[in-house]
Amino acid sequence: MKRILFFILLSFIIAAPTANAATSRVSPKTKLQAKAIPTPIDSSHKKRRGFYFGAQLGDSIVGGLMGITISNTYSLEVRYDYADPVYQPNNTVNSSSIGISGLAMFPLQISELDPLFMFAKVGYEQNKVESTTNDPGIPGFFPPTTTIITSTRKRVTVGAGLEHDFNKKFSGRIGVNFVGSDHSTYLTAIYKF
Repeated sequence: MKRILFFILLSFIIAAPTANAATSRVSPKTKLQAKAIPTPIDSSHKKRRGFYFGAQLGDSIVGGLMGITISNTYSLEVRYDYADPVYQPNNTVNSSSIGISGLAMFPLQISELDPLFMFAKVGYEQNKVESTTNDPGIPGFFPPTTTIITSTRKRVTVGAGLEHDFNKKFSGRIGVNFVGSDHSTYLTAIYKF
């Protein structure tokens, strides 16, 4: 609907008579004004459909993602993140997450950074935390023991950020995820097929 309105408006501007009724040509000033009106989705944003994968680096995580762009606006992606282990005396905590998210992309008309998108996402993830405790025991009385406790949490994820297309194959993303009371910022490098 926006495209139809845009083309009607553009046709009206080009076909409108100028102040000089003797000529039916459009003045150079009117031509510049017609070109300055941004399209809802620029031509550089037209072919965004297809598969992509990426590498993600965050506050204390490293991970990867795979996705499919369904339309110029919507994408679906699966990601895996591995958090840096937390080392404490006699205890180590490892954490990883796997999740699925839907993204909505909105083009921003900033000529210096075009094509730039703002995105919002919502998804669901499963987080696995494994805590390993080593008890040295007491020599001669109690032997050393190792205790491993694993817990799994399932939770909703929401997020937002910006994505920039450097060219047809490569994009960069900066964003933030909110998972319960936790939040993390991240950078992502994306390669599109």
